[in-house]
Amino acid sequence: MDEPSDKLLDRKGIGDFVGTLVRQLKYRREDFRVIGASGGFTSLLDLGNIAVAINTDGVGTKVLLASEANKWEGIGIDCVAMNVNDTITVGAEPLAMVDFLSLHDLDLQVAKDLGVGLNVGAQMANLSIVGGESALVPDIVKHMDVSGTAIGIVQKSQITTGEKIKDGDLIYSLQSSGLHSNGFTTVRKIIKENSLDLHEKFPGENRKVADILLEPTRIYVHEIMDIINIVEINGMANITGGGFKNIPRMKDMKYVITDPVTPQPVFNTLMDLGKLTMEQMYETFNMGTGYVVVIDQESKHDFVNTLRNRVAIREIGHVENGSGVEIPKMEVNLSNYY
Repeated sequence: MDEPSDKLLDRKGIGDFVGTLVRQLKYRREDFRVIGASGGFTSLLDLGNIAVAINTDGVGTKVLLASEANKWEGIGIDCVAMNVNDTITVGAEPLAMVDFLSLHDLDLQVAKDLGVGLNVGAQMANLSIVGGESALVPDIVKHMDVSGTAIGIVQKSQITTGEKIKDGDLIYSLQSSGLHSNGFTTVRKIIKENSLDLHEKFPGENRKVADILLEPTRIYVHEIMDIINIVEINGMANITGGGFKNIPRMKDMKYVITDPVTPQPVFNTLMDLGKLTMEQMYETFNMGTGYVVVIDQESKHDFVNTLRNRVAIREIGHVENGSGVEIPKMEVNLSNYY
C-alpha cells in the first residue's frame, strides 16, 4: 500500500488549484448555453424545455484499502454513488453512466467483483452503465483508479439551484452509511500510525476494520426523486470531500448547525486515534450526514412524513444571512473555500 501523506490534505490549496484551472476554461459554443455558475455539484446544459446534468467523480484512495483487503464489490457501488449523488443535487434524474478504470495490472477476479458492484450501484440508482474505458497504464498508476461520469435530465422549471435559499430555512440531514468515499488519505494515515490490521476487529466494534472502512456509499436517488415531486426543495448538497464545507456550495449563506447528528462510532474512533480536532473532522468527513436538504419551514410536515421511513433524517439547523458553516455545540466555524 502506498505511504499516506504525513498531514491532512490542503483543502484550501485544492480549491485554489481547481479555481485556477477553471478560470482558464473560457471557450463556449454559441448554439447552446450552460445553466448556472461553475462550482456546484453538477453542470447543466440547456436543451430547450429540459436540461442535461453531467458530472464526473471517482472513488479516490479508498481503492488502496480495497486492494489491501481484496474487497472490491463496494468500490463499484461507491463509483456510482459518488456520481449520482451529485447529479440529484439539482433535481436531475440520473439516466446513464460511463466508468473509467486506470489499471496497473490485470486481475480477472477484481474485474468480476468490481463489475458486480457497478451493476448493484446501477440498480440502486436506476441507471444504465452504457460504456466506459479501461486503460492499462502501469507507468502512471501503482494500483487502480476508479471513476465515472453520469448524466441526468431535469425539466428546466424544476431545477434546484440553491438560489431560493433564504434566512430562516431549515437544514435537514440524510444519514450516511459511514465514511462514504472521502477522507481516506487521512484514514490511511491513522491506520498506519496505529498499526491497525484490516482483517482484525475495528476498535470497539464486532466487525473487521476492512468491513467498516469499506462500507459502500449510500445512494439517495430514489428518496430525492420522490421528495422533489411533493416538496419544493430550496437547495441540496452532497457531503463529499471537504465535509461540511460542501454546504455553502448551494449558496453563499450562513448555515448554522444547531443539532448535528450523532456520527457513527467509526468517526469518533478515527478522531481519537488520529488526534484530530472537531474542526478537522467536520472539514474532512461527513460525520454521519451524507446528504443535506434545505427547505422552507412550511414544507417541514410533508418532507418529514415522506422520508421518515425511507432514510434516517434529522433537522440539524437553519439558514441565516452571512457566510460559512457554524456548529456551536462543537465550537466549529468553517469558512468557505469554494
